[in-house]
Amino acid sequence: TVLANGNVVVTDPSYDIPSGAADVGAVYLYNGATHAQISMLTGSTAGDQVGSSGVITLTNGNFVIRSQNWDNGTATDAGAVTWGSGETGVSGVVSAANSLVGSTANDQVGSSGITTLSNGAYVVLSQNWDNGTVADAGAVTWGSGNTGVSGVVSAANSLVGSAANDQVGGWGSITTLSNGAYVVRSPNWDNGTATNAGAVTWGSGDTGISGVVSAANSLVGSTANDGVGDYDITALSNGNIVVRSPYWDNGTATDAGAVTWGSGATGVSGVVGAGNSLVGSTANDQVGIYDITALGSGAYVVRSPYWDNGATTDAGAVTWGSGETGVSGVVGAANSLVGSTASEYLGGYDIIMLSNGNYVIRSPSWDNGAVADAGAVTWGSGTAGVSGEVSASNSLVGSTASDGVGSSVTALSNGAYVVASQYWDNGTLTDAGAVTWITGTMAFGGAVTAANSLVGSTANDQVGSRGIT
Repeated sequence: TVLANGNVVVTDPSYDIPSGAADVGAVYLYNGATHAQISMLTGSTAGDQVGSSGVITLTNGNFVIRSQNWDNGTATDAGAVTWGSGETGVSGVVSAANSLVGSTANDQVGSSGITTLSNGAYVVLSQNWDNGTVADAGAVTWGSGNTGVSGVVSAANSLVGSAANDQVGGWGSITTLSNGAYVVRSPNWDNGTATNAGAVTWGSGDTGISGVVSAANSLVGSTANDGVGDYDITALSNGNIVVRSPYWDNGTATDAGAVTWGSGATGVSGVVGAGNSLVGSTANDQVGIYDITALGSGAYVVRSPYWDNGATTDAGAVTWGSGETGVSGVVGAANSLVGSTASEYLGGYDIIMLSNGNYVIRSPSWDNGAVADAGAVTWGSGTAGVSGEVSASNSLVGSTASDGVGSSVTALSNGAYVVASQYWDNGTLTDAGAVTWITGTMAFGGAVTAANSLVGSTANDQVGSRGIT
């Protein structure tokens, strides 16, 4: 591994102590110009294989060595992670004095990976770490990019789980933020007897976070299989975060779903609920099941195609959230654009982001009253969103069955957008097609017609079928 200063880190996990233990492993730092050896770190027990899990380079030019098979005395495969200077390296034998180490067999400290932060610090993931007799509670440990971290993993220097198989610090569980902070996802964390309630924890990029995961330091679920943290965290352009938990239960409404805003500077803690989150109210609403759309304005858009509008199943909803304060409460027409007919699945298609920070919602399966799949395209303000039921007063809509308006939307560089509706019917002329230009600065309402669109004049003209360029 070549460092930023030109020095070279070389691993030899099969290194044997002369006339001693085999495969203890060694890691060397060499001067990149003279090829002279600068430092040598080794294991001490057969099979330690120091360096076998790889070397991670930090953004400040230093490096970290992973040795998940290192034995801490009789604790086999306790694991160790060792910081090294890019200039002077690290020398000696791996121990708790120079490395972060596990204390129980198969802790395998560092086996779940290391995440580097923008400020040069790093985060060590150890999902197999045992909290005393509690197996696989898991741990996440912050390390300084300038001095590293050493000692035995514990709640004093790490964020840790408290129940068997909490697996705090699983693979890919860290989201890094633009301010150098990070977020830890622990979907298998148990909230008392509520297994896999899940938790999301914010950590400072300068000092990390330590202690047992709880509602005091994390956003947590309260019901079995809420799975808070099971999905990727969305980092907004202003540095704040959005957590989606589509399988969160709202009381007896299973999988109602929730989406929670959090500060990128301090995080968010407490139990998920309507007071701090946008939530569904009916079983299988699954609010937040689709990816969050982060807007250029710093705001965000939540798509919930399985949301039920009262007794109308899967009408769907799309909700705008402020990037500074988020949005909370139950999804409804007061805070969201919603469908009004069963199986419209509003929000089931991707959001089109405009260059001016606004956005467009396309809904080709929207029903115009009794006219099935007429389709609709709705403009949303990047600073205020759009709410209410989809209609001809707030959307460009089709007027004939299977017009499918919204099947294609193209954003232009000037902030405007173009809607191609190749299956639009011009009266009795089926699939004549239409292409509509719309300003991106305000809402547009009305049906597609020859007065506002370029339209075909013969059946199957399918104007717009070849795309917009």
